[in-house]
Amino acid sequence: MRRRAVSLAIALLAIVLPSLAVGGTVCGTVRDVTTNAPVAHAGVFVRTTAGAYTGLNGATDAAGAFCIALVPPGTYDLEVLVDRYQVGYLRGVVVTGTVSVDVPVAPGLRLAASPNPAHDATRIVWTLPATGPARVTAADLGGRVLREWGAASLAAGEHTVTWNFTDRSGRSVGAGVYFIRLETAAGVRERALVRIR
Repeated sequence: MRRRAVSLAIALLAIVLPSLAVGGTVCGTVRDVTTNAPVAHAGVFVRTTAGAYTGLNGATDAAGAFCIALVPPGTYDLEVLVDRYQVGYLRGVVVTGTVSVDVPVAPGLRLAASPNPAHDATRIVWTLPATGPARVTAADLGGRVLREWGAASLAAGEHTVTWNFTDRSGRSVGAGVYFIRLETAAGVRERALVRIR
């Protein structure tokens, strides 16, 4: 009788454990949009569609390939960082099993915010690969633009502004998740920014 109970328990575990460990896998390649060359040593981070980091990540190998396992079923965004700068952001990746995605990036076009999370202010830094128009916006979760910086023509290289978490009218914005977005002729970059109190 005891042997039969143990066999039954093992059979139940064989059914239950795989269902508990269900998770998808996101694999793909990160490539430069201009040269189509693979981007090695890039970090790929899984974020919720609201921009929150899930704790799941991977890195590209020399061929630009990555795989991230045990991703729960759902819809996610993929953020690609090189040297702590965001170089790509792919929205709406649906995970139901194994998913294959290609992530186009422009390594010369970078966007970062530090500190993140931030309390009183954050430093927004972007790098342009060539001289041209650039617009940086800070928006809430609903897409409402709170602040805007940029010019019709900015020189190639690094640019910096400090956002003190106020809107266009000078009113302080509340704690929460915001999106910093860089729009240029070379492409668009976006990253989530968290304000804490």
